[in-house]
Amino acid sequence: MNITSTQLLELYHAGERNFAGIDLAINARTLCDANLSNIILSGANLAGVTFNRCNLRDSQLIGTYLFRAILIETDFSGSNLTGATLTNAILWDANLTRSQLIGANLTAAQLRGANLTDANLRESILSHINLSTIKRVERDLNTEINLTDAFLWNSTLPDGTFVAEPKYYRNV
Repeated sequence: MNITSTQLLELYHAGERNFAGIDLAINARTLCDANLSNIILSGANLAGVTFNRCNLRDSQLIGTYLFRAILIETDFSGSNLTGATLTNAILWDANLTRSQLIGANLTAAQLRGANLTDANLRESILSHINLSTIKRVERDLNTEINLTDAFLWNSTLPDGTFVAEPKYYRNV
């Protein structure tokens, strides 16, 4: 179902939360400063859509297509992005605290300043990505994020270690 950003906001403010499978890629380009917490966008096509400074806390984005989406300062804390495609997405200063990114594809995603504290990236694809630019916390940077069985290639770990050859990561 194609929908515009205006229609989405109107329906959300009227109490609708389930927008699974919608297509915003054609009709919506920008949703800035919107409160969309607890929204269900599973399976939605959000390719190229801008969600700057949006509140998407505790939302369901399972299998959502966010190719080249611009998600600067967006709050995904507690959200489920399992199996989401975030290839070439810009996530500068995004809050992904406690988010589930299991099996997500983050190839060439930009995570400068992103907060991945307690994020679960188990079995995700982390190719051509730099995790050394994420927001720093006091704990060990390689254990605050679950990278168990994540596929790494040509990527930098939070501690600055570069992984040139394709490999599956094991948290230690």
